Amino acid sequence: MRTAAVAVVAAVRHPVDVPDAFADVQEATRRHRRAHRCGAFAYGEGSLPATVAAAVGALRIVEVGTALGYTAMAMAEAAPLARVETVECDAGHVRLAREQIVRRGFGDRVTVLGGAAEDVLPGLDAGGYDLAFFDGFTPTARVVSDLHRLLRPGGTLIAGNLILGPSAEVCRHLADPARWRTHSLGETALCVKR
Repeated sequence: MRTAAVAVVAAVRHPVDVPDAFADVQEATRRHRRAHRCGAFAYGEGSLPATVAAAVGALRIVEVGTALGYTAMAMAEAAPLARVETVECDAGHVRLAREQIVRRGFGDRVTVLGGAAEDVLPGLDAGGYDLAFFDGFTPTARVVSDLHRLLRPGGTLIAGNLILGPSAEVCRHLADPARWRTHSLGETALCVKR
């Protein structure tokens, strides 16, 4: 019984309170989603992608799922030499993200690419990225494969939204030891390209 109680407490308690420099953007994303009943979601905490961006010393980052730019700016702030290319399919969100990014002073390092990931990712540089972050929708096999292609060997993928039930093909891809060294964080997987 004690083990179950500890697991429940651990699931809802955050012993380290991490400040969020972009909490206002996350809140603006929530307000926008409620007002427009749309699919704009900010990843739960920008500290994970930001910390990974800093840890890997990312110089080029590709993100799928911009919403209003919350994690794109968090990663750019954490990796001050990085350029971030973030893909967003909703034209209204593209406009709002660009406004937020310019307002916060990241307009020279964060580029919002409008369009569906399946259309945009094939045109990006293979092997040219240090970090990829996926948080746009339930990941598809094609997008996961494209992100693998875009990363350099040793590059890192943060694959979010796994709680939404990706296909068995996506799960096999992310767990394939020939492609990745993977650790599951529940709804997110952290994968290093082999």
